[in-house]
Amino acid sequence: MKIFRYLTVFLIVLVLFSCKKFKGSQEIPAYLRIEPWTFTTNYVIYGAATQAITDAWVYVDGDLLGCYEIQSHNDGMYAMVPVLKKGQHQLNLYPGVKLNSISSTRIQYPFYQPYIITRNLEPGEIDTIRPATIYYSIDSTLMRFKMKEDFEEVNNIKLYRPDSTWAELHQVDYNNDHSAWLDPVDPVNHHRSGLVELSDSIKRFCLVSGELVGLPTVGNYVILELDYNCTNQFLVGMYIHSMQNGLIDKELYYLKASNGWKKTYLNFSPTVTEHYNADYVKFYLRGYQGDADTTRYYFDNLKLIYLDN
Repeated sequence: MKIFRYLTVFLIVLVLFSCKKFKGSQEIPAYLRIEPWTFTTNYVIYGAATQAITDAWVYVDGDLLGCYEIQSHNDGMYAMVPVLKKGQHQLNLYPGVKLNSISSTRIQYPFYQPYIITRNLEPGEIDTIRPATIYYSIDSTLMRFKMKEDFEEVNNIKLYRPDSTWAELHQVDYNNDHSAWLDPVDPVNHHRSGLVELSDSIKRFCLVSGELVGLPTVGNYVILELDYNCTNQFLVGMYIHSMQNGLIDKELYYLKASNGWKKTYLNFSPTVTEHYNADYVKFYLRGYQGDADTTRYYFDNLKLIYLDN
C-alpha cells in the first residue's frame, strides 16, 4: 500500500509538471529570410553608394519585432526572423548600422529610407526578402549634407602641416595604385582617393575640414560617413572654437587598422550639442607611423550629414 501511495503521488506530480510545461500557444511561425541590403545613390547629389548596413529593424503592421543582424551562414548571408502571424501583413524594414563601429551602439540609420512591402505569411514557410534603400531626399526632408569629399575634383579636406615633419596629402588614382578606392558602379569617373604616407622621416599627419557653422544645436544627428583603408590606427576628433574658451581639441574616436576598405558612421551630435555656442567646429583625422617601415592611410567618400532643426 505504501508503494502504491508513492506511485500515485509521483504520477500526479508528473501530470501537473507536464501540463505546465506544455501550457500556452504552440503556433508554428512564418519565417523571413532577410538578405543583405542594396544601397544606391545619385552620385552627383549624394556621393558614392558605399554602405555598412549590418542589421534590419523589422516592424510588422507597425509593431517592432526587433533588430536582426545579417550574418554569414553556410548557405549565405542573411537574418532569419520568426513571425507569429499569418496572412497579409505590412513589413517595414529599417536599415541598421553600428554607430562609431561599435556593436553595442546599433541604430536605425536616420538618413536611409525604410524598405516597405506587403507579404502573405504562411506558418512554417520561409519568405526571402532582398531589401533596398536610398538616402532620404534633401528636397523633401530636413536631411542636409554639410560637406562631401571624394577626392575626384574639389578638395574639402585641408592639410594641417605646421612644419615639414608632418606628412602631405596626395590624390592617388586606382589605375596607378590598386589600394585606392574604385567605384564599382562608375569606375571610369570615380577612381581617386586621398593618401597620406608616413615613414621614418615623416611620422605624423593631420587632415582638417573647413570651418563648420550652422549645425543643429538641439541634439539632432550629426554624422560623419567615412571610408578608409589604413595600415595603422588613427584618431578622429574635433576642434571647437569659441570666444569664451578659445580653441579646444576634443579627441573622439580611434579607428583600428583596416587591412582593406571599411566604412564607419561617426556620431558628432553629442559634441556639437555640448558646444552649441561655439563660433565654429572642425573635424580632423590624425595619425602616426606604425611599426612598419611605411604606414599608409587612404581616405575617401567623406560625408558630413545632419538633420536640420
